[in-house]
Formats: sequence, structure tokens, C-alpha cells
Amino acid sequence: MNKEFRKTLQSAIRDNRSRGSVGEFLKEKILPGSKLLAVSAYFTIYAYEQLKDKLRGIDHLNFLYGEPTSIKKLDPDKTETKYFEIADTKIALKNRPQQKTIAKECADWIKEKVNIK
Repeated sequence: MNKEFRKTLQSAIRDNRSRGSVGEFLKEKILPGSKLLAVSAYFTIYAYEQLKDKLRGIDHLNFLYGEPTSIKKLDPDKTETKYFEIADTKIALKNRPQQKTIAKECADWIKEKVNIK
């Protein structure tokens, strides 16, 4: 395999560390009507929430889901900041997404456009 071809193949690999952000790559590359193929051990409703504007417009996604080796690797640097709101009677996480709504939207999208193996 020549060096130029191998470089082209590796350019689409993202790992959220040394090879770049998966989310940013997808936001740049997903076009309306796209037919996608993804291989990953991780996909969450939060990933869907961040990408839903792009993902709703695709034609289809074939997703090969692998077994994660360690859940701790999901956010090794603890990069997400938590914001708390303190009221007279309680302390609440302020930036918590509406999980039920997001989960329903994601499930509907998967039923319509995704084949998971």
C-alpha cells in the first residue's frame, strides 16, 4: 500500500484524542442525503443530541457496534463542566439535558434511519 493511499485511509479515523474530535469531523462531513457507515463501541443520546441537526438529514446509517473495553474511557479527562443551581430548598444540576426527550428523539431516528449490527 503506498504512503499517500494509507494517509487518505487514516484521515477519517478519529478518537477524540490524538486523531481529532469525532463530533467536529462529523459536523463538517455529514451532508443531507448521506449514506453513512460507522464502527464504534460508543454512541449515546448525548452524541445524538449534539449531531441531531446533521443526523436527521441523512438517508441511512449502517452502524457496527463493538463492545466497549472500559466505560472509564468515555471521558478520561473529565472535560464536561458541571453547573449547579442553588435554591432555597435544593441543589440541582443546571446544564442537565432533558434525557427522556432526547432518548425518544434518538430512538425514533434509529428506527427510521439506522441499521445496527
